[in-house]
Amino acid sequence: GDQYDGTYHNPVIPSDYSDIDCIRVGDDYYAISSTFQFSPGMIILHSKDLVNWRICGHAITDLTQISPELNWDKMNRYGRGVWAGTIRYHNERFYIYFGTPEEGYFMTSSPRPEGPWEPLHPLLKEPGWDDCSVLWDEKGNGCFVGTHFADGYKTYLFKLSADGKSIDKPSAILVNSGSGREANKLIKVKDWYYLVFSEHKSNKGRYVMAKRSKKLMGPYIEEKQLALPCREAMEPNQGGIIEGRDGKWYFFTHHGTGDWSGRIASLLPVTWINDWPIIGTVLPGNIGSMKWASQKPHSEKNEFHIQRSDEFDNSTISLQWEWNYQPRNEMFSLSEREGWLRLKAYKPLKEDELLYAGNTLTQRCFRTYRNEVI
Repeated sequence: GDQYDGTYHNPVIPSDYSDIDCIRVGDDYYAISSTFQFSPGMIILHSKDLVNWRICGHAITDLTQISPELNWDKMNRYGRGVWAGTIRYHNERFYIYFGTPEEGYFMTSSPRPEGPWEPLHPLLKEPGWDDCSVLWDEKGNGCFVGTHFADGYKTYLFKLSADGKSIDKPSAILVNSGSGREANKLIKVKDWYYLVFSEHKSNKGRYVMAKRSKKLMGPYIEEKQLALPCREAMEPNQGGIIEGRDGKWYFFTHHGTGDWSGRIASLLPVTWINDWPIIGTVLPGNIGSMKWASQKPHSEKNEFHIQRSDEFDNSTISLQWEWNYQPRNEMFSLSEREGWLRLKAYKPLKEDELLYAGNTLTQRCFRTYRNEVI
């Protein structure tokens, strides 16, 4: 992260922050990361410089809005639940959209990133979809994009209602298919609309691609690879491309295999070449590659950091903690002994299966990295 000399080293968050999306609202940056079966769901981050981040809230307080299978008495969605989503700011309101592999797509909104967020609203009650994004044009027309991974990774554009709470399924336009194409992000820069996504090929790995069009609903015919797979950097590939308040562009992305070690977060510079956003170090042929160190977007100091320590002196669980599934509220307390968190034991749902041992309370693990600076 921050080297405190005007530079930073990647990863800027050496912890499991999968499926990132990022936006700027005025002088502030906000990002989201998927939370799978953990509660509260859909973590929201806040930064002033894209390098130093803090947790500012969660969009989902009750996972049973998605399914009762995510409650403490079911616990039947390990590694599923809240998958990749998108965060947008529209008409002075924050919107978050995401998918779950069994239940479909959901959305919520709030005037403040800290919340409170509206109860979840379903958009598509159908399994097998992931990695959605939305965008509105200057006239207020909305577009929703999502990938039907259960049907050969087919990606569709849909018309989005004015209130952002429904999609017109018959309006579907196929824009991508196959090659594991997902990680969708819709952005507009100057006269172009871009569908940024990643794809995977067995002999190459996963890498970032983009299509572009002069119209929001397409057709998206022109296509370009924006970066190499960079397997030595665990394939940075899913994140948000944003313009900093310094006028430069950046890609805030996860990279990692998604195994037990999680997926860390890095910040890569973006160079626009022929109206294409080339990610990281620009190589011959105008293609990007991983960049381990660079200048910070903003040099002023701030006190932001990912919260870790806890004195348990608040009336609610601090933002850095996440329960495994929706917790059994009567089995923990911050008030029974002031300044302490009291956890109470109870019998597992199935005594012969450790998977059903009940809620655990965790934080996202931080790891130490020693990378050669390139």
